[in-house]
Amino acid sequence: MRDHSGYIEKTRHEAMQDVLDAWEFTRRIETLDVPDALGRVAAADVFSLNTLPNKLTSNMDGIAVRFDAFEEAGPEGPDTSAWVRGRDWQFCNTGIGMPGDFDTAIAIEGVEVSDDDEHVVLHRLPEYRGQSTTPIGANLQEGDLIVRAGEELTPALLAVLNMGGHTRVDVVARPVVAFIPTGNELVDAGAPLPEGKNVESNAVMVCAKLSLWGAEPLRYPIVPDNWEKLESTLADAAAKADIVVINAGSSKGSDDFTCEILEQNGRMMHHMLAQGPGRHSSGAFLEGTPVIGISGPPMGAEFTVDWMVKPLVDRYLGLPGDYPPMVFARMQDDPGFWPERVQVVKRGIVWRDDADELWARVLEPGERPMLRDLDRANCFITFGRNVQRWNAGEWHAVELRWPYRVE
Repeated sequence: MRDHSGYIEKTRHEAMQDVLDAWEFTRRIETLDVPDALGRVAAADVFSLNTLPNKLTSNMDGIAVRFDAFEEAGPEGPDTSAWVRGRDWQFCNTGIGMPGDFDTAIAIEGVEVSDDDEHVVLHRLPEYRGQSTTPIGANLQEGDLIVRAGEELTPALLAVLNMGGHTRVDVVARPVVAFIPTGNELVDAGAPLPEGKNVESNAVMVCAKLSLWGAEPLRYPIVPDNWEKLESTLADAAAKADIVVINAGSSKGSDDFTCEILEQNGRMMHHMLAQGPGRHSSGAFLEGTPVIGISGPPMGAEFTVDWMVKPLVDRYLGLPGDYPPMVFARMQDDPGFWPERVQVVKRGIVWRDDADELWARVLEPGERPMLRDLDRANCFITFGRNVQRWNAGEWHAVELRWPYRVE
């Protein structure tokens, strides 16, 4: 029997922070055309090359005039019967630089223009110089900081980049995250399912999450519970990827070799978490690459990857996100069972009632398939060891689940 007495156990937050603190890496940078950079993270501050508008601009359709003519004429306004188009007034349009040295605009609804477009009668007078115009540089000035390093590029920021004269932008390259499914009991989806075997489904789920988080998944085929094959696959993944996720093999079963391989070849940070589900989730470094072991069953893998891998992806991209946001909510129900020795984390629902108060409840599986039912969860609720017990109606901290929404 192998000796597991030296296994390192940490709380989830301690385990994640220790891996983050020990991780040393250099972000790769790539340059993209601005339209292709949607959702990517800016690699550096970007400054405007342009001043916009670069000329006094009308912000409505109308006529352009000089305000001096109105200051000199008094409250009744000037006599426009002798005005000449091009000398005393001119048409102006929204977003177009004001013609000549005209400095004020009057909306077309406040003007009566003759049939030959040469004469005007004013039914509305401007109140100040520059009315209905946008001054030079009001929207953007050369040298303005338009995108900050670490900002996720939204549609609006892409437009600002173009306004600032940029057609290309430096972004953080997507971190490559290898996913290695392991286990003699697994078969690929679509293959015949022998008795006693199970379908490997975590790869498609985890890789989809990675894509949504801004990473580039590198999916490996199923690796059997064989020391040499596991060892060579881990070495290959650590050489190719920025982050490695290995699914299962962190427990103490007779064929669970992952932690021992990592102990012999790398640096083990923790073997397990002081909570469940996901207790047998591990963290290590192999050739400087973080290797995260997550739970095997889909119910556990679906949220242990959120806990243990998303913070690493965020750190690589330069996004905030080492810890998910916490909110306080009234608990709808008494938890009933209260474990003494471990913490238990369950999926939950947090919502806002008609009085704008937050409420939360544990989301228990209702129907098969259970994972479908629990995919509705928008928070995690922790209870048990070192957590203050609550009764129904009392306030309790809950952890929002990505994409961090409240119903």
